Amino acid sequence: MKRHTGVAGFTIVEILVVIAIISTLAGLLMSGVMIARTKVRKDQTKISLANIGMALKNYRTDMGDYPSGSGDITSSETLYKELTTAKGFGPYLPGLDSKDIKDTNKNGSMELVDPWGNPIWYTRGDNLTNDKDFELRSAGPDGVYGTDDDIVL
Repeated sequence: MKRHTGVAGFTIVEILVVIAIISTLAGLLMSGVMIARTKVRKDQTKISLANIGMALKNYRTDMGDYPSGSGDITSSETLYKELTTAKGFGPYLPGLDSKDIKDTNKNGSMELVDPWGNPIWYTRGDNLTNDKDFELRSAGPDGVYGTDDDIVL
């Protein structure tokens, strides 16, 4: 009767195969999580834009017109100031969280921001070429305005 004197265990090849399988599964899981996270942020942005749109309509009812805005960072600052100060029956956007506002250009004026931290650009209807009363625009996940992933109300 012969006794086996070798050490029992896994070979390096077996360990590497298991690590490769686990890494592949983790990669698939993470890509799915990232896709879901982006979708949730897009949905949050659409809800935020709808809330700001409702606040703008209430502002117009009370003040007679929409705030000025030409679709740039300055109009984002103006939008925040007009909707959060107590004019008419305002403030029109009470209870904002710190994640909803930010001074993106570091000039001391706050702007409303999307979940990616980019300012929400506001354009009043007289500065638009379509028949909208106003337009609210998020740069979307890529953070660049004017691309296909922009979220517009």
